[in-house]
Amino acid sequence: MYTNNQFHTSQVTIATESKRVVNKASLAIFSTGIGLCVACLIPSHWTSKLTLITASCGLFYVSHRLDRLKASLAPYEVTANIQSQQGYAQWLSTSFAPPKREIAIAQPSEAPAPVKFADVKQALSKPHCMLLGSTGDGKSTLAKHLAANCTAYTIVIDPHAAPDDWGNLPVFGAGRKYEQIAQIMQVTLQLLQVRFDARDQGVKQFEPIIIICDEYPAIIASLAAGKVASSWMKLISREARKVAIRLVVLTQSPEVKAIGLEGEGSVRDNFCFVRLGEFALDHAKSLKDDAIKSAIEQADRPAMLGNLPCAIPTLSDRVAMPVLSMPSDYQELLSSSGNQALDTSIQGSTSELATQPQSQALAPVFESILQFLQGKDWQRDNYIKQSIRAFKDANTPISEIQGYLQFLEVKGYLETRGAGRDGLEARLRPS
Repeated sequence: MYTNNQFHTSQVTIATESKRVVNKASLAIFSTGIGLCVACLIPSHWTSKLTLITASCGLFYVSHRLDRLKASLAPYEVTANIQSQQGYAQWLSTSFAPPKREIAIAQPSEAPAPVKFADVKQALSKPHCMLLGSTGDGKSTLAKHLAANCTAYTIVIDPHAAPDDWGNLPVFGAGRKYEQIAQIMQVTLQLLQVRFDARDQGVKQFEPIIIICDEYPAIIASLAAGKVASSWMKLISREARKVAIRLVVLTQSPEVKAIGLEGEGSVRDNFCFVRLGEFALDHAKSLKDDAIKSAIEQADRPAMLGNLPCAIPTLSDRVAMPVLSMPSDYQELLSSSGNQALDTSIQGSTSELATQPQSQALAPVFESILQFLQGKDWQRDNYIKQSIRAFKDANTPISEIQGYLQFLEVKGYLETRGAGRDGLEARLRPS
């Protein structure tokens, strides 16, 4: 149905077209009626004339009705014209209007992922480690913290050491005795050869030993130990990992000249770097990662383990060191060296070890394994990892746990069965 004030587009078309058709039909019918009236003037029978007159009257009536219909469509045509004009005016207004600015809708930004912090103790799981920092950044304190948490027999090479700096650990070269440092380096090179000879005979498991070398640039600069230290660094860093000898070096510069490795820069690739202070800030900037850079800049004690920031706990300069038994092959070399100075350096730690019960001559990590196995039958290595919180939190590799079990077996604490790939099982050795 039509409305009085608003037409649909189809209604506008029907109204306009209907008026046009009605107008043409009315003219055609009226013309036909006139034609019939004219035909009455032609001589014919009266009945024919009556028929023509009647037909013409009917046509005139139809034409009249069509004219009334056309008149009734006039208001609708006016409304259609007005609506058409309004639509055309609106189109013109829209066409000439200035373009609207598109409003950018801010997309919800994804929250940045939290920065992953590494545990600095993970440096102990690396083949070799280099602590890099300026004077006062805490390299020696961090090295003592690592030594207190390691699970291997540890010796220290430090020409600037005070008597109580390293607890009960054997210290070589204190008092700038660079000749003694050269001698202990020669002994460790002999140990390297002895272990590779044993490896050639099929031995694959060795008692681990860690060498902490402090003030390394001063050692390299000395006449008595400089040349030995350079070759010692190259051989130990490249080959010692396979025979369970690991190196922790403290230095104030990573430059190859400062550590006696000119032309041998690839040797540094064998080390995991722990950067402290400004070295950590500079390395974070070089990574071009804003999240890591921000985390390092906000840290109280900036530190990075490799390419990850790490948190340095509040440490004391006096740390209790674990008392571990000396590897038998290393002890034999020291005894056969006939050097009184080396014997004096290890006398304190060896005599203290001899006065300790066997259960106390172990690092906390070994004690936790023995405590867990107490009263239990055979336990698999992966179950030991999941059951001891320290291993689970640090995600300790299974191979490292197997090394702990094999070490305790050598010491007479455990029995093991199985192989590395198929998994290792262990239980306490019956009394």
